[in-house]
Amino acid sequence: MTVWQTWRQAFRSQPRRMRVYEGTRLEDIARLETLAEAWGRVRSNKGGPGIDGMSIADLAPAIEASLEELSAALLAETYRPQRLRRAFIRKRDGGKRPLSIPAVIDRVAQTAAMLALEPEMDARMSETSLAYRVGRGPPQAIAAVERAYAEGLVWTIDADIERYYDTIWHRQLMTDLAIWIDDERVLRLLLRWLRTFGWRGRGIAQGAPISPLLANLYLHPFDRLMAVAGWRVVRYADDFVVLTRSEEETKRALRDVERLLRGRGLVLNKAKTKVVLPGESFRFLGCILASSGAASAPTTPTLTS
Repeated sequence: MTVWQTWRQAFRSQPRRMRVYEGTRLEDIARLETLAEAWGRVRSNKGGPGIDGMSIADLAPAIEASLEELSAALLAETYRPQRLRRAFIRKRDGGKRPLSIPAVIDRVAQTAAMLALEPEMDARMSETSLAYRVGRGPPQAIAAVERAYAEGLVWTIDADIERYYDTIWHRQLMTDLAIWIDDERVLRLLLRWLRTFGWRGRGIAQGAPISPLLANLYLHPFDRLMAVAGWRVVRYADDFVVLTRSEEETKRALRDVERLLRGRGLVLNKAKTKVVLPGESFRFLGCILASSGAASAPTTPTLTS
């Protein structure tokens, strides 16, 4: 069964009352006012050209005609995104982070989709998720961890997902999107972008405007199921912590984390995931955090193989 057939079947099998997001239509994305706002954001970000070599400065003189053409192509479903340009930026540790850069006009289209889709999607996202959202960010994530410590949740699982952006499963993501979005034309548009993002049905592009929204959506079920299981999670993109009261709770929470991620086709980065004992410090989002309290001869839980 193809990706298309899978998400189409999931979409049609959901009772209408179960489709939690019915607001946005393709017309909302293709509206000239939305595209103009998207162009303003792309221009202010000052990114480089895509694989076609066309820069923001090259597109600017004819932007009105380009947006009208893009709007018509989106509505007629003749719009086709270009391949991505691969680039690398240096990380603080001396390594390199890969970026996948869409063409400027594709960045405009994706930003318009993000502007249209994000408001109502964001309103239904878990409070656990604190990255790429208006009014949320590292300060709120740090404060959430400190509140948990004040409540006695002094054991910490400092977790990281291995190659998160590269391993997001397109089939599962489209199945999720089919529940959130009630316009099949928008789903087809998103699928076209996904097909330019990754190989063999996996991966979303770091550097594409729509990717942060998709990345948050993909971990939304994980957030919800961890909350149902009773675990306190603070997540910033693919970096997250789980806060518990005891060594035994930490062991059980760690098993749940691995099991739930595995169900989404994801795995913990075991080199970067660790259990932080009460009173020990660790770095989270650039800050050094430590719970109060002392451990009474605990043993560090180990990750399962």
